[in-house]
Amino acid sequence: MNIDFLKKLSQADAIASNEEEVRNVLLDELRDYSDNVVCDGLGSIIFSKENKGNAPKVMICAHMDEVGFIVRSISKDGMIHLMVVGGVKPLAQHLQKVRITTDSGDKIPAIINGTYKNDITEDLYADIGAYTDEEVYNLGIQVGDMVTYATEFEGFSLPNRLVGKAFDDRLGCFVMGEVLKNLEGKELNSNVYFAATSSEEVGIRGAKTAAQLVNPDIVFVIDVGCHKNEFVRDHTNKKQIDKGVMLMHFDRTLAPNKKMINYIKETADKLNLPLQHDMFKSGGTDGGEAHKVNEGKPCVVTCLPVRYGHCAFSIVSPIDIESMIKLYTELILNFDEELCKKIKNFI
Repeated sequence: MNIDFLKKLSQADAIASNEEEVRNVLLDELRDYSDNVVCDGLGSIIFSKENKGNAPKVMICAHMDEVGFIVRSISKDGMIHLMVVGGVKPLAQHLQKVRITTDSGDKIPAIINGTYKNDITEDLYADIGAYTDEEVYNLGIQVGDMVTYATEFEGFSLPNRLVGKAFDDRLGCFVMGEVLKNLEGKELNSNVYFAATSSEEVGIRGAKTAAQLVNPDIVFVIDVGCHKNEFVRDHTNKKQIDKGVMLMHFDRTLAPNKKMINYIKETADKLNLPLQHDMFKSGGTDGGEAHKVNEGKPCVVTCLPVRYGHCAFSIVSPIDIESMIKLYTELILNFDEELCKKIKNFI
C-alpha cells in the first residue's frame, strides 16, 4: 500500500468544482496503469481498463471533493467572511487552521472562527491577522477563493492509525488507484472504469455525469462513514475502525441491488474479510445519482469506517483500507458476463 500516494491525496485541496489538485495527483500516479483517461464536463476523471470488446462495463466511483469553505466577502477591517461548502460540522468551524488558495495557487494560512448559536455557526470568517481589506487583497485573496483545512497527514503513535483531512473521500480515490494497479497484467472479463467524481458534497453531481459518459452495466461506490459517538461500541455502531469494510444496505438516496450485496458478501467470505453491515439514516453517496442514469444501473455502496468525518481531522485504520483493496481487486477479477446478466436479470 503506497502511503505516500494517500498522503498526497489527503493534503491536496479540493472543494466542489475545484478538484484540479486531486486530479493532478491521480494523473501522476495512475496514468501509466490505465488504457484510457477521460474527464466529463464537471471535471470528474475516469481511468479505465477497456480492451474486452462487448464485455460488461463495471464502474467504480469515489468522489474527489472535500467539505470546506469559499470566500464570500472581505470586510474593511481585513476579515475574510466565508460560506460553508458541504456539510462541515458546526463545531469544526471554530479556531481551526485553514489555508486559502488564490488564483495564482498561493496558499495563505488563516484561522477560522464564528459565533456558535443554537447548534449552528453564524458569521463564519477567516483571520489572517490583517487590519485592512487592502492587506488581504494585496495577498491575492478574492471572493470565490477555496478555503480548506490545513491538516497535516500523519501516523499516530498507536500502530495502524492514520490521521489527515479529506479522508471523505480521498480514501475511496486511493482504494480505486491501488485496485487499478493490482489489475496490471491480469486477465479481465470486463471493462472497468474508475471514476473520481466531482462535487459529491454539494448534491452528488459528478456521479451522474460520469455514469452518463461511461454508461456502465453496474456501479460500485466507495465512500466513508463515521459514528456520531465514539463511546458507543455495541451493535448500534457498525462504523468501527479495525472492524472491516462497511456494506451499506440502505440510505436516503439508494436502495441497493440485492444481488450485488450478495456478491460482496460472498467475496468477503471467500477472502475471510470481515464486513460491517450498516445503513445511513440520512445523507447519501455517489450511488444516489449513478443508479438513476439511463435505464437504471444496479448499484451497491461500500464505505471505510473513520472517526470524525466532515471535520478538520479524521482517523482511519490501514487494516480496513487493505481489506477494501483486497475486496475490490477480487470483485473485479471474478466479474464476467454471466454474473452481469444474473445481476441485471429481473424476469
